[in-house]
Amino acid sequence: MRKKVKAIVIALCLGVAFGPALAEDMRPVAVIDDDRVTRDEFEMAVYAEGRQVFYHGAPGSDEEYVDFRRKIADRLVDRVLLLREAARRGISHDEAAIATELAAYANRYGDSARWQQEGEEMLQRLRPRLEEDSVLELLEASVKTIDAPAEPIARNYYEQYPEKFTEPAKNRVSLILLAVNATAVEETWNAARKEAADILKRIRGGEEFGDLAKLHSADPSARSGGDMGYLHAGMLARDAQAAVDNLALLEVSEPVVVLEGIAIFKLMERQDAALRPFDDVQERAAGLWQRDAGDQALAELISDLRSQSNISIDEEYLAALPAAPQ
Repeated sequence: MRKKVKAIVIALCLGVAFGPALAEDMRPVAVIDDDRVTRDEFEMAVYAEGRQVFYHGAPGSDEEYVDFRRKIADRLVDRVLLLREAARRGISHDEAAIATELAAYANRYGDSARWQQEGEEMLQRLRPRLEEDSVLELLEASVKTIDAPAEPIARNYYEQYPEKFTEPAKNRVSLILLAVNATAVEETWNAARKEAADILKRIRGGEEFGDLAKLHSADPSARSGGDMGYLHAGMLARDAQAAVDNLALLEVSEPVVVLEGIAIFKLMERQDAALRPFDDVQERAAGLWQRDAGDQALAELISDLRSQSNISIDEEYLAALPAAPQ
């Protein structure tokens, strides 16, 4: 929860100007029993998080933006509910952590002219938000603290989600890289292609790949004869990965154009995906079960709080797409 709203705090520090709240800005986007989420608060959250989610702050379509706005409204409703629950449980903010965080903001922005003029006021505006965030963090930590599962539960989790405990397929690959700057002229590229063809001919003539890698490769792996170690799928560029995938064991590829120049690959070893034995991953299975159980406990708490509350959201306003704050 804290990560979802922290962008608002940062936006305030950076001096995002929303202007003084007008009467209509104080109208509610959401009403939760006697509590309200105002348009001003809502649009600030939309603006701050949208800058992190969307490329250049702009969504791909109106439908995507409306869906995003609806999710922000739901998060703000959940925030109100969780703050009320924290108060019911008597949870107070961590004052030492708040002081440290405020000092960090002052240190980060203290050299700016605006901070020097309005720094104290900004800190006063930031403190309530940081206090709420601290309370939410403590509440969530409490809710999500789950005892370690017994062995049968961890084993059942392991059997239910084998993909989480499966070592992916991997290849041990050796490389000879003839470095060419991406902006080099065609003549330079052609010279590298010719050199690669000559090296490939020498390999097929019986010379050792590793020896030639030490002599000609510009990759750091040259020191170990071109040995790049074990690589999972996706660790190489698309064309390079395709070349390696098509190799038989100990086969050498044709020269491949990559971002760094011209590459020649040799497949040294291939290992298929393999499910690790439960005894080797029991601790990990227990930890993942605890994490998922904690997330489920928080989701169930929010669901219960929602079911016990009278919540209304102004869907018409969410879909109207008002102009973003400037």
